[in-house]
Formats: sequence, C-alpha cells, structure tokens
Amino acid sequence: MDKVDLTVRLFAGLKCENRELACYGQKEFIIELQTGTNLGQLLDFLGIPAEMGKIILVNGQFKPLTQDLIDGDQVSIFPPIGGG
Repeated sequence: MDKVDLTVRLFAGLKCENRELACYGQKEFIIELQTGTNLGQLLDFLGIPAEMGKIILVNGQFKPLTQDLIDGDQVSIFPPIGGG
C-alpha cells in the first residue's frame, strides 16, 4: 500500500503520546502513514484523544476529523482553548 508523508505541528500542551513512535514527546515532526488515513486516525495513531484536537488545520484550512490526508499535507493541531 502507498504511503504519505505529513508534517505535523502540535500546539500548547499537545505532543506525540505514542511511545512506539520515533516522534514520541515531540511537538513538530514528519510522519509516514498509509494512504487513505484521515485526521481522526492520525490523532489515534499519535495517541491524542479526539477531544484534545479541537482545532485542526490542514494546509492552513479548518478540516473535519473525516478529512483524508495526502502526501505533503501540513497538519496543525490545537487543544481546546479556555478563557475566563
């Protein structure tokens, strides 16, 4: 099966939580995934609960968790933002 390379940037307290990955503990990295992977699957793969990825941009545009990723995509993930 084909692969895609993605640039991932995690903001605030988010980081790669999957101990089996080379990106574990990192906030910015390039990752290789299977073609057809969507944003929700990316979050699962990184060990980030979906509720923690509240704002997700792909190439600077808001996208839903069902968005399929393609080679070269730049993914930015932000946690919920609190205020008071």
